[in-house]
Amino acid sequence: MELVVPWAALVELIAPYYPEGKNGRPPFALQTMLRIHCMQQWFSLSDLGMEEAFFDTPIYRELKRCDCVI
Repeated sequence: MELVVPWAALVELIAPYYPEGKNGRPPFALQTMLRIHCMQQWFSLSDLGMEEAFFDTPIYRELKRCDCVI
């Protein structure tokens, strides 16, 4: 995944449109959310399915690069 996906370029492209968290709950880091979204698409998981996968599959937690639990 690290060799195939140009993370820095994607983050740079999305950053101007990503919420800054001035109102309400602060958002997760852009790169973390991007990685989670890509994993959802690649593994055909719903939001709830992705959340459960983080608890069940340690490699998913490693791929998202965040110690936080969503």
